[in-house]
Amino acid sequence: MNRRLQCEVGVRPKQESRCEVFQRFKIIADSRDVARSVAISAVATAISVYAMVVQERSATIVLLGALVVLVTCGAMLQVSWAVRRLHRKQQETRDAAAAAERHYFTVLRRIQAAFEDREPYTRGRSRRIAFLARRIGEQMNLPPRQCQLLAMAGQVQDIGLLGVPDYILNKPSRLGTQEVNALQKHAEISSQILEPLTFLSEMLPAIGAHHERMNGTGYPRGLKGEEIPLSARILAVADAFDGMTHDRPHRPALSTMEALEELRRCSPAGFDPRCVEALAEAMNMRHLRAAHAAGAGSRSEPAPARVSALTQAAC
Repeated sequence: MNRRLQCEVGVRPKQESRCEVFQRFKIIADSRDVARSVAISAVATAISVYAMVVQERSATIVLLGALVVLVTCGAMLQVSWAVRRLHRKQQETRDAAAAAERHYFTVLRRIQAAFEDREPYTRGRSRRIAFLARRIGEQMNLPPRQCQLLAMAGQVQDIGLLGVPDYILNKPSRLGTQEVNALQKHAEISSQILEPLTFLSEMLPAIGAHHERMNGTGYPRGLKGEEIPLSARILAVADAFDGMTHDRPHRPALSTMEALEELRRCSPAGFDPRCVEALAEAMNMRHLRAAHAAGAGSRSEPAPARVSALTQAAC
């Protein structure tokens, strides 16, 4: 966490971990290449010995030639076995690195869950964001692997909030300039914490940019439009929707219908309309509209103040 982030948002990290190096670098040729080399060497040796035997036609030369063939074949087999051992060691190293990354990710998830459980309004937030991000990705017909990565990123995208003082996170009144600056650093901190995870490397730009807005008013870099990675736009919608539909120290929760309408109102200035509509479809918006219309007559107030109070946080 003490190192500065080596990659800018939207660019893959310049430094590679040991796991990536092992994946990109072969210690020695594959088994098929080794077998081919052994066969060629054995045939070449046999032809040379045969030529010597034909030329000399003596028992000594025949025995010497047979011995040379046996020694050559034995040496080639030893090389082949050594290569296979090297490949096994290389695979074991890769497996160990992957296991270490999985363990690191599990620890981060548990830390995130423990951090969220301290307050009732944040309990289970990361799991909900992960679920929503995956559903939006599936609704947008993204590849299954990217949907899975979205879910994993959603679970830990706000791990950087650990570096923000509690009095800022729980402050019921408007934040000051210095407090806002401290809060906005959490996206960069999250990217730094998650940098060792190679399987999340392609999601680091999205995690660092999930508070960017389509009109360039977001943070930390003020990206706009297509400059913001699609995964970041999806995470932004999932994050905002979950935040709006749960109580916070400074405001009460909105209903699902109100939150979706607020996301629409803040599009395309704040959020990608495609991601918002994908969320609406994933939430079965048509049925929600019908239920909302049916219950509108029994409401004493439409609570417009609750929607307008959320505008600053959502847009």
